[in-house]
Amino acid sequence: MKFIKAIVFIVMIFYLLYACVIHEPTDLPDDLRIRYIAIMYKYGPFLETQRIEALMEQDTYDDDVLAYYRYFKGLIELSDVKIVERAEIYDPRIKDYIKQHLPSNHSDDILFLDNFDESLPVTIKTQDSEKNEELARRIYDLLMRDWQKKGLFRVWYEEFYPDQLSEGQMRRYAELLAQVSCSYSSTIVERVHATSSNFYRSSVDLSKIPPELLLAIAYKESRLFPASFRAEISQDKIQAISWGLCHILIDADTLDLTYEDIGNQKIDMRTFELINFYYFNNGLSEIDLIQLKGNLLVSLIQLALIYEILE
Repeated sequence: MKFIKAIVFIVMIFYLLYACVIHEPTDLPDDLRIRYIAIMYKYGPFLETQRIEALMEQDTYDDDVLAYYRYFKGLIELSDVKIVERAEIYDPRIKDYIKQHLPSNHSDDILFLDNFDESLPVTIKTQDSEKNEELARRIYDLLMRDWQKKGLFRVWYEEFYPDQLSEGQMRRYAELLAQVSCSYSSTIVERVHATSSNFYRSSVDLSKIPPELLLAIAYKESRLFPASFRAEISQDKIQAISWGLCHILIDADTLDLTYEDIGNQKIDMRTFELINFYYFNNGLSEIDLIQLKGNLLVSLIQLALIYEILE
């Protein structure tokens, strides 16, 4: 009898885990699929369809991501993309922490690029994609408009650097962004730890996510400034931080900061900690997530896992 009860219990657990993931609809039009992915990226992947659609009505996040995606695809013009001209820079202690930990190995003569072009400490298959000049041009035009109008990219940049970016330097950054965002288009990431969760699949095909969608998420979250962040406050404490190009969520206790209002003295498994454990055996650090290659890779994995739910 105890054996039967144990089997029933196990079956119930697997059913609950399975039920946490939505499995329909499977025939979404492309634009609606992007909206779904955007909402699930922001609010979490385990939402019921009804809740996703309610959030789509309440929030403009999915509208913005879709518009940016269409811009990067060349379907709309720059004049159709709205600009955010002012923003609050959250908590100078976190900003200073990032500045103190930015690597500089003189890989580039532009300090801004040198700080964010580091290779990853984990082995991952990438490809040398053909130079995507059109995508680089669109990134450049968007960044230059934000710079000239003192948009959020410039607001963030001036918090970190005393000098100004020239048009040539901005063009090089746009080319680097285009190159890195396309470099994982044939990458398959294998899970290295077992789990009963249906979400963290044993194999993740990153080719499912077009670079234009990745960049749309990045532009919505950070306006393409790599060290952008947002403090997530709960119970009067910074419990987590979203940071990097795509604002990947990390636990505040991951950072070596000793303030009573930052963290709760234990590391909770946020988006970064979960992906880092299941797919990289904790081989990445929080500073790797500030790097272009690190943040875009982790973001792609999360987006591809969400995509699989909607298949």
